[in-house]
Amino acid sequence: MNVLESQIQEEKMRTDIGTKTGKNVKVIIILSIVLLTAFAGCTTKEQTISTPGGDLKVSQGSGSGPAWCKIGTKMTMTGVGQQGSYEIKGIVNYEGKEVCLSEYISDAGSMEQYFSEDSSYMVMITKDKSGKVINRLDMSQPR
Repeated sequence: MNVLESQIQEEKMRTDIGTKTGKNVKVIIILSIVLLTAFAGCTTKEQTISTPGGDLKVSQGSGSGPAWCKIGTKMTMTGVGQQGSYEIKGIVNYEGKEVCLSEYISDAGSMEQYFSEDSSYMVMITKDKSGKVINRLDMSQPR
C-alpha cells in the first residue's frame, strides 16, 4: 500500500469528515470540562485554566439556586480561532421536569443543555447562529 492509498484509507475511517459530528464532539468535550469544573465544589470565586487550545475562565455563580445549578456560574473560553461562553441559567421546568438550564454560546451558534442533578436526565439542543435548531440530543439514562 503506497502513501496515497494509506491516506485515503485513513480518511475513510474518520467519522468527523463531512459531518457536523466533529464540531458537536468538540462542544460536548468543552461542556464536559466546564461541568466538571463548575460542579466539582470549587472553593474560589474565579479561576483561569490554561489549555493547549486557549484559556478557560471559570467564575462561580452568585445567584440563587442549589450548588449544582447556581445561577450565574459562567465560563468563557478564548483561544486560536475560537471564543465562547457557557452560563448556568437556573432551574426551569422542561418537558414536565424540574431541571437545570445551561447555555453555551459561540461564534458558530449556541447549545442549550437541560439536566437533572443526578444526570439521569440530559437533553442538548444545538442551534445555528440564526437560532434555528440543528440537533436535539437526548442523553438521558433509561429507567
